[in-house]
Amino acid sequence: MYRVVAPPHAGRDAAKLPSKLETPTFPQVKPERVTIAQPAYEGLSPKQVRSGWSHMGYKVLGMYRKIYLDPPKPGLPDGYNLLVTDNGLANSATHILAVYPYAPPSTYGPAARRHKSFGFRREVCLYPTHAAIWAAYCSRLPEMPKKPSKLKIIADSRQATQRAFVLRLPMVPIALPCPPMFLPIMQFVYMYRRGRFVNALLPCSDFMLPPDHQLDPLPQEAIPQYAQALAATSDLPKLCRYAKNVHGAYRNMVALGVVEERMWEALHYAWETILTAMDLAEKAQEAS
Repeated sequence: MYRVVAPPHAGRDAAKLPSKLETPTFPQVKPERVTIAQPAYEGLSPKQVRSGWSHMGYKVLGMYRKIYLDPPKPGLPDGYNLLVTDNGLANSATHILAVYPYAPPSTYGPAARRHKSFGFRREVCLYPTHAAIWAAYCSRLPEMPKKPSKLKIIADSRQATQRAFVLRLPMVPIALPCPPMFLPIMQFVYMYRRGRFVNALLPCSDFMLPPDHQLDPLPQEAIPQYAQALAATSDLPKLCRYAKNVHGAYRNMVALGVVEERMWEALHYAWETILTAMDLAEKAQEAS
C-alpha cells in the first residue's frame, strides 16, 4: 500500500511513499569473518560483538577526506594514508571504507564507456573504521583485506607538537544508493543506540528521543509526540526531505545486508514517525 503526498510547490511530482518498508531476509554473517578481521574475537558470536562494541571505547571517526574520480577511470587505490597522533593510536582504524554513489544510468556498454568522457565526477567519501564490527553487521560486504602492521613516523622539530604517525590502511570500495545517509548507519554501528539513529534521521529542535533505556516511552506513546513536534516545526517540503533521508538509510541497509534487528526496529520507528508527521502537516495545510 502506498500513500501519495503532493508537495505544495507547483511543478513538483507527487511523492509516492510506501506505508511500510519491508525488512529483507539476509543470510546470517559468519563468525569466522569476524575472527579474520579481529582474531581476539574468536569464540564470540557476531551478535555479541555488535552488542558489546559500544563498551569497547572505540569512537566514531567520521569522514576523513573526500576524493574525486573522473569516469571512466576507476582510480581508487588499494590503500590510503591516515595521519594519526599518539593519542589516536589507541582507537586506530584498521581499514578505510570508500563510500561512493551508484553510477548514473548509461546507454553505452562497458567497452564504450572506457573511451568516453561523461562530464560527471564521482565523489568518494573516506571513512576510517574497524573491519571487525562491519563484518559482524553486514552480510553483503566483501571480505576485508588484511591490515598491514607497519607504521611510518613523521618527524616534527616543534617540541610542543604531538608525534604523528602515518598508517597505510587498506581501502574497501563500497557503492551505495544514498551515500549521505551512511554516517547515521556508522554511528549506530559504533554506539548501538536506536534513539541516536532516529534522531539523526529526523532532527527536531522540539523533540529528541532519550537514550535507550527500559523505562523509555513505548513507540505508540512517543511516535505521536515526535510526529507532532516535527509537523509543528517543519513544512511539508522539509518533511519530504526527511522521508527521503529515512528511505535513503533503508536502501543503504539493504545494499550492505545489515542483519541487526535493533537497527531495523529503529528504522521502522523513524519511517512511521515521518509518515505520521506528514499526515499531520497535510491536514494542517488543508485546514488553513
